[in-house]
Amino acid sequence: MTVERRKHLRMPSFLGARIHVRYLNASYDCVVRNFSAGGGRIVLPGPVALPERFDLHIIQRDLLYRARIVWRDDRHVGVAFERPEQRDCEPVSLDQFRRIRRLEAQKKALQRRVEDLSGGA
Repeated sequence: MTVERRKHLRMPSFLGARIHVRYLNASYDCVVRNFSAGGGRIVLPGPVALPERFDLHIIQRDLLYRARIVWRDDRHVGVAFERPEQRDCEPVSLDQFRRIRRLEAQKKALQRRVEDLSGGA
């Protein structure tokens, strides 16, 4: 008999998803199986080199998670979803995530502009 270590019950699923590797600016299609609020099993189309952490966009539910690899074999990866430092924070939609990123970039550009106009003081 095996001991169940998961904190969340995983349900069978067949969800289309996309893995995004930030620093490589690369992405890979995959399928999420055995999905739960805390993680899931990802099926890859073939052998793919993945970093320990990556973004996972579950397309059908339009959710974006930060995922951490817990285990892996040739075409399967077990992941845990990392929670932001804020407690009880729900995943955001990909549109919201993109809007936040765009607004952060605009804020940085405006800050640089203010510094340029004020003489760098």
